[in-house]
Amino acid sequence: MIFKDVTIKIGSGATPRGGANTYMDSGISLIRSQNVQDMSFEYEGLAHINIEQAAKLSNAEVKSGDVLLNITGDSIARCCIVPDETLPARVNQHVAIIRTTKVSSKYLLYFLQYLKPHLLQISNVGGTRNALTKEAIEKLPFWEISNSNKVANLLDSIDKKIANNNKINAQIESIAITLYDYWFVQFEFPNKGGKPYKSAGGKMVWNDELKREIPERWEVKKIGNILVETDKSKVQVNEAKEKGKYPFFTSGESVLSYDEFFIDGFNIFLNTGGNPDIKAYMGKCAYSTDTWCISGEEYSYILYYYFLKLMPQFEQLFFAGSGLKHLQKDALKNKNIVLPDINVLKIFNDTCAPAWKKIANCTRQNQELSFLRNFLLPLLMNGQLTFK
Repeated sequence: MIFKDVTIKIGSGATPRGGANTYMDSGISLIRSQNVQDMSFEYEGLAHINIEQAAKLSNAEVKSGDVLLNITGDSIARCCIVPDETLPARVNQHVAIIRTTKVSSKYLLYFLQYLKPHLLQISNVGGTRNALTKEAIEKLPFWEISNSNKVANLLDSIDKKIANNNKINAQIESIAITLYDYWFVQFEFPNKGGKPYKSAGGKMVWNDELKREIPERWEVKKIGNILVETDKSKVQVNEAKEKGKYPFFTSGESVLSYDEFFIDGFNIFLNTGGNPDIKAYMGKCAYSTDTWCISGEEYSYILYYYFLKLMPQFEQLFFAGSGLKHLQKDALKNKNIVLPDINVLKIFNDTCAPAWKKIANCTRQNQELSFLRNFLLPLLMNGQLTFK
């Protein structure tokens, strides 16, 4: 059999006229390649369009259970099942809808993942951009193994645990950044009596640099005065992957999502470059235990959340250049940051430490689960491993 025999729809959509300028905060979801990850859906960056735009993309309507497959660019062959929470939805031209009523959508998803090396091979056929055509997808080989539903459910249970860990991490980060905002932006950290400092009448003093009041005994410093930037050397990516003994992160790997690697230490990754047409990575930051990145020692937790709060302004404030934009370090280093007295700093660090330990544990577990799933997948699909 081939995919055409077990599917009732294979097709992609389009970008509405006007592109990103027409996107809305709510409405009909427009799913793009950045939302389609390997066996998971990324909600960050999910665009929305109005009813009129959606009507023009009626042939790209997504339905419950549809498998989404990236068909162009660097993210080609990534696939996932659309979450019902995103519906109603459409896809753009970089994402294909694969719909089936003859086999389990979950099984079809994992079969596509099993075929990923083949998909990458047939998409690299020359030209300026890798692509998978409708005809190529229709001709993909397909077979249904015995106990296919059990196989799909087993692999899905692993992915559900990974997704649950990711939700835990996201909730922890949300709580932590809210705490940061409450303490260091609104100055409502607990006073000696446990009450919110500013609301309880805590003494505030005028700061000429910020042109505002800050808590007594707090100080204002330049970012450059508390950052310790480690020595860097130019390394070829291929050489690092093949010969290096240390992890080597690129902007798309280390900074796209903080929970993709260990984050229980005192170092910050800050993405320093980006394509102006793809703003997702510019200014992104992440946390690590290792000592070969930017480090702020005892101020690491505060710096991390400070950068997170600044992220929406990073391109405007700190990036410059034609073509690829790069971080203007002096502009960043000259940015002021309000720092608490030592007692408040210690309480904040002691509060963050166990939270980040929990994030690190979930992240390590996800790495092990991903390895297990990827190890089992080909063995199950080619019959080397079966259920009794």
